[in-house]
Amino acid sequence: MSHRALAASFLFLLLALAPATGRAQDATWNLSTLLAGLAQQKAMTVRFSEERRLRYLTEPVRLEGTLSFDPPDRLEKRVLRPKRERMTIEGNLITIETVPGDPKVRVFLSDYPALGAFVTALRAMLSGDAANLERVFLPALAGTKDSWSIRLTPRLPAVSGTVSEIHISGAGRRIASIDILETGGDRSIIAIHETI
Repeated sequence: MSHRALAASFLFLLLALAPATGRAQDATWNLSTLLAGLAQQKAMTVRFSEERRLRYLTEPVRLEGTLSFDPPDRLEKRVLRPKRERMTIEGNLITIETVPGDPKVRVFLSDYPALGAFVTALRAMLSGDAANLERVFLPALAGTKDSWSIRLTPRLPAVSGTVSEIHISGAGRRIASIDILETGGDRSIIAIHETI
């Protein structure tokens, strides 16, 4: 799996696990208020569907599965269709299992600065740390607390070499979709469904 695919997968994984219930509390809704709402994490599992549009394929690749979050930093993405795959991230370690029984692939974030920057920034987003998020991405928030979108543009060359922009949309504290645009033209569109 390429560094670009790993980065996109974990970006999706981290962003998709914001709480699915509740609303922003303050009338002065802004980026800080949104991040504070996203930071209210609990152990949870959600369903997702993803469409990957890859420039070298004529048809998009469609994935379905579940995402789980266990605070403070354990995340798991299970792809159930079209074939089973499991990716987990915990601390500095990413583990990938493509087929049950095959050897696991382990990657350390510290060995991959671009991927580490994604994870650092997105953990900051989920913990409400705007300063750390803005160190890696330039966020642009639009809409209202009931229908919002945020565009993340990479600030660091190590990140901008992989991803052009990330568009996230949602309502209140619920993320509904994530659109990842890669520099080479590939794109992943993720829909977040119900909490399990």
